[in-house]
Amino acid sequence: MVEEFINYFENVLAHLKLVRDQNNLEIVRGVDETLVSEFDRVPFTSPMGGTDIRYFSAHLLATAFPVLIPMSAQFQDAYRFCLKLRDKRADIDFMELELTSRLLDRNMLRKCGPLRYYFLNKIAEIQNLNHDPNILEDATYQNLDRLAAIPPSRLFLALQRRLLKKSAAEMIQDRQSPEYKLSEYKVFSKMADANPIYNELLFKMGYLKTKIPFWGRFKQVLATFFHFIMGMFRAPRYLWFAASKSRGNYVFFFLALIVAVFFMIGVFRLLGEYNKKKFFEFHKKIEAVRK
Repeated sequence: MVEEFINYFENVLAHLKLVRDQNNLEIVRGVDETLVSEFDRVPFTSPMGGTDIRYFSAHLLATAFPVLIPMSAQFQDAYRFCLKLRDKRADIDFMELELTSRLLDRNMLRKCGPLRYYFLNKIAEIQNLNHDPNILEDATYQNLDRLAAIPPSRLFLALQRRLLKKSAAEMIQDRQSPEYKLSEYKVFSKMADANPIYNELLFKMGYLKTKIPFWGRFKQVLATFFHFIMGMFRAPRYLWFAASKSRGNYVFFFLALIVAVFFMIGVFRLLGEYNKKKFFEFHKKIEAVRK
């Protein structure tokens, strides 16, 4: 469903660009009337109640229409139709503080999560085409305190707009960039910990790295240590040769062997205790179900 909608929406945007290239006012009028009739067909006064996709797509198309087709200034019934449904009248405030704010609401697009980032990217494209000011490029917002105080919806949209020009890796490497400051001082990680939607979007943008679970890190350390020990004893002749060169080498290999033995014993004991714990928890659940 998500891929089908994205293909449909991209086709609509492509059609608007084709209309622009045709430079025909009658065709522009027809598109405007079609958008109004489509918006009026199914109510979307609120993104709640299962019409959230229509809400985002309608407002996005109505806002994009005069941006993609500058000659449509005299045919803006679709735009005015949506304007009446906004809390914020100015396009910049609407997109940054209202439309994107609802995109970040975890109650929106529950069954179509991937559309969240797709819509965010489309809003960013429209703002870039319209040359709207980006708060992250404002000289007064370059210190950390002011950056951290930017509303999340405005910040995410500003970040995405800059990503359309450079990658996240390039941004973070630039020590003068706001992205570097937000990453270096853990603002991104704090946002991700506070909200799963923020975590999802920051990860897709490239500002978060995947976290390896504790047991994953433990297995990596265990595998590294095991390969080191096995590497020492795979070549017994070399091991004997190296140990015979000095008493220090002999003591090192002897201690490594002792540590390896005790380490493996400890690992097996920990795994045994862990399995027992899981078994008792499973047993308690069974007893609770029986009661």
